[in-house]
Amino acid sequence: MARTNRARTDLRELIRKLDARCRAQAAGLPDDSKPPDSWPAVLFRVGNQPFLTPLEQLAEVLELPAEVTRVPGTKSWLLGVANNRGTLLPIFDLAALLQGSPSPTGGSAQRAEREHRGGSRRSRERILVVRQDELPCGLVVSEAVGMRHIKLGDRLEGVPEGLGAGRPYAEESFLLEGTSVPVIQLAQLITDPLFNSAMA
Repeated sequence: MARTNRARTDLRELIRKLDARCRAQAAGLPDDSKPPDSWPAVLFRVGNQPFLTPLEQLAEVLELPAEVTRVPGTKSWLLGVANNRGTLLPIFDLAALLQGSPSPTGGSAQRAEREHRGGSRRSRERILVVRQDELPCGLVVSEAVGMRHIKLGDRLEGVPEGLGAGRPYAEESFLLEGTSVPVIQLAQLITDPLFNSAMA
């Protein structure tokens, strides 16, 4: 009986020591109760215009597929659909949608002309796949620069001029490497009725 009591005492003491050790190591971990001082975003360009979008709104970033099937009777900014690992992915030209200037990706003649010029610009183009409940949506951008942690303290009042049709989806901007970069809500953009009016 004494041995059992001693074993229990030793076990309790061991648990206390382990608990103290774990608490000491956890002291250096981030405190979830404190509000964050930054947020994760993806920096990309449409033409020469840089944009930020919250990382949580993107499912993935893809290279341009080898084949995009054009959908007859649709507007020029709907480039077509592609097979993305067994999922049908509609692909929109974000430059044409926002600025009215189609990217060289849109149209086989334009694509052939650019590839003849070397195709270096096409090699930087990417597809941002935006999360959606039913069907994901792919947006062609000029370049996906990469992920950035944006400091809340770098928030600026207003957004830059010249955003065209993208202005309603840009509510704020942040100072990034000395430049005012607007934050565009892509998840809000793809729910716009404009996306449901792709038929020409």
